[in-house]
Amino acid sequence: MVSKGGRVMGLQNNAKKWVRISIVIMLIGIAMIIAGIVIDDYNFYWMIFVGAILFVTFLICFFMFISQAKRLDGMFRGIDLLAHWGFEENERLQKAEEELVQRKSQNKVMLLIIAAFFIVIGGLFAVFGFDDIEDAMFFILLMLGILALISLVALLAPGARYRKMKQAVPEVFVGPYSAWVMGEYVQWKAPMTRITSVQFTKDREDNYTITVNFFIWQRYGPQPHTCRIPVPKGAETEAEIVASDIANINNVQFMNEIG
Repeated sequence: MVSKGGRVMGLQNNAKKWVRISIVIMLIGIAMIIAGIVIDDYNFYWMIFVGAILFVTFLICFFMFISQAKRLDGMFRGIDLLAHWGFEENERLQKAEEELVQRKSQNKVMLLIIAAFFIVIGGLFAVFGFDDIEDAMFFILLMLGILALISLVALLAPGARYRKMKQAVPEVFVGPYSAWVMGEYVQWKAPMTRITSVQFTKDREDNYTITVNFFIWQRYGPQPHTCRIPVPKGAETEAEIVASDIANINNVQFMNEIG
């Protein structure tokens, strides 16, 4: 079921929101750099360093999201589109619940890794990076605050995604390099991103899923990600072809676990 017409009403281009967010964080980075220069104190030079990281990181993100927004607009118009599927209400709720369970499990593992990183790196920096105990305590509190914020996001994000899937247009757009799944846009061909494999699977309840596995390179190394694309009833044969096409186009391994 491939879309042939124009744009479907009710669809949102998620990447445009992240373009605006990138601009805001770049401005925050610039403000931190200026503040560090104006204060001109050794113990506040970290503001310049952190501000520069924020600015450079989200400058890169800005151009990435601009590219994503254009690609997603094209998919909504039927350009570079491998499949366009719609779901019945009961299917939509079932897929949302499956995604909730998967994301909760993945986020718990990710949170443990990030917490360990913050504790080790933050502890070393606090011990050896400051001469004044008060400045070290301020840094530790700042790091704990950032970790608490990340933890809050990691714990709340699965529920937010679940509610979004329940409210979003019950449709899926699949392209060779990205997919829009009930309100969420995922791209596996982008700067600092590398696709590794594509899986076509079926669970015990005969629910079929296309899973695209990829890495995103971040400051602390390559981070594994997955894009789970649900398959509606009756589209299993087409989905198997689509999964194979994604793997062939990206020149990666295709794992058909159905038989």
